[in-house]
Amino acid sequence: MKEFRLHIFHTCEVNFYLMPFCLLLNKFLTLIIIMIIIYLVKEKSTLKTIKTKMVYSETTEIKKSKFICTAFQVNSKEELEQFLKDFSLKDARHNCYAYKIGTKNVFGGYSDDGEPKGTAGKPIFNVIEKNNLTNICVLVTRYFGGIKLGAGPLTRAYTSSAANIIKIVELEEIKEINSLSITFKINNIKDIELFLSKNNIEIMNKTFNESLCIFELNTFEETLLEIKHLLN
Repeated sequence: MKEFRLHIFHTCEVNFYLMPFCLLLNKFLTLIIIMIIIYLVKEKSTLKTIKTKMVYSETTEIKKSKFICTAFQVNSKEELEQFLKDFSLKDARHNCYAYKIGTKNVFGGYSDDGEPKGTAGKPIFNVIEKNNLTNICVLVTRYFGGIKLGAGPLTRAYTSSAANIIKIVELEEIKEINSLSITFKINNIKDIELFLSKNNIEIMNKTFNESLCIFELNTFEETLLEIKHLLN
């Protein structure tokens, strides 16, 4: 009985000395988890698009069917329609595609173009969504090789075609444009206008009121602090 009590005492004593370490470790792990969550949220919320107006294309062959995947930057319904008109191949069995346009008022869609429902357009669209892309159209043209693939293999074929083209395109993050109104003394107008011109910041409107100027601007978020610093 005495040995048992002694054992309990020593265990509690050891746990007592380890408690500060355990608390520190717990705080460290909590901080790591928070940082990971912040990173994932930021990564998820950052929209990307194809960097230049360049057409990317890649061809793969699966069981004698040829899949030609083409990706292009589109910024409007008109550009989308023109792209599909120019790059859909009339002699092919299927021209399946998916698109997503916009940053705030986002809209998108897809087409199976005769393939079994849900096996072509939707998988392509899922690749666009997974990579957080917008202002893009991915077109997959299929030349049928005589062997039916089945729903599962067909879905994987369109998914892999779209995923492979995304791997080779050059992407860039879409920077959010903010509206800003700045007020400053009229004797600073030359410095302000020079700074705005060098940084390609668009002046939407100018208002003059006695000794003050009011500029309404459209600018990227990272330049806001620079403008505020210039005004101080």
